[in-house]
Amino acid sequence: MPPTHTAQSEGPSGYREAVELEFAEATKRYPGADSAAVDGLSLTVPAGEICVLVGPSGCGKTTAMRMVNRMIDISSGDILVGGRSVKGRNVDDLRREIGYVIQQIGLFPHRTIADNIATVPRLLGWDRERISARVAELLELVSLEDELRERYPGQLSGGQRQRVGVARALAADPPLMLMDEPFGAIDPINRERLQDEFLRLQSEIRKTVVFVTHDIDEAIKMGDRVAILREGGRLAQYGTPAEVLTRPADEFVARFVGADRALKRLALSRLADMDLEPADGAATALRLPASMSVRDALSEMLAADAAPALVVDGDRELGVASVQAVADLLAREAART
Repeated sequence: MPPTHTAQSEGPSGYREAVELEFAEATKRYPGADSAAVDGLSLTVPAGEICVLVGPSGCGKTTAMRMVNRMIDISSGDILVGGRSVKGRNVDDLRREIGYVIQQIGLFPHRTIADNIATVPRLLGWDRERISARVAELLELVSLEDELRERYPGQLSGGQRQRVGVARALAADPPLMLMDEPFGAIDPINRERLQDEFLRLQSEIRKTVVFVTHDIDEAIKMGDRVAILREGGRLAQYGTPAEVLTRPADEFVARFVGADRALKRLALSRLADMDLEPADGAATALRLPASMSVRDALSEMLAADAAPALVVDGDRELGVASVQAVADLLAREAART
């Protein structure tokens, strides 16, 4: 991380401080439609958290997200960013203060990577030196080599282009980001890598993020809070991933999160959280980091013919995890629900 940040430096991390986002009975009804696209949506996203909007096709999740920056106007109700209604804001000013990342990425194909990233800073009138420094800072932040700044989008891989899209959204250091299925067009291996990289990035910059996906597994992984919408644009449940998995609000939510929600809960636990057997110099071929999710660890152990795994934290041996220990954990979780 470069020691000097070239955008605003108001928050404790050196980035502009995140803001609270509130949907207050926000409704979108298109003329001639039988029902609302978004119907009385009310929820609050605390500053610095990721809220994932998820649900079946046609549930209004993208419409709700696009109402925040007024790409779609609100029919009734309100949306407040940092306590201020978006309805009275100048649209251009509002959008320049909100980062936006989409599935298709939307880079300008005839502009270099540096010029793409610099789009909003140029609109804000930044000088050339400040823009160049910000581009270098952001390329490092999203783990791209500085030499890529003079290349064009068509010369990059899909994963690299997606990182550039994130960098462009962060260019003016917005307190709020909107992400519309940002990893949906990426292959599964790179999608998981990009998800992990964004979570690492978020741990440093702590933006308020509205993240849209149709994938409940992605929602559980990425969200501090998950909002499940049903058809007709109505909110079915809003809570932490653990709350949604352990206490579905109704049958619709239970079906949507899936019958395997006990396994999904394992993705929220780390090996370090388990009751491990003493290592006692155990000679196990499988060594897994304490930070690994229990779900991923179970996959690793099953792939190794159900062999136990030595859980390590750097050079420290914390104990031994086994398939049976995971089964016992699942049984205890089931008993609580």
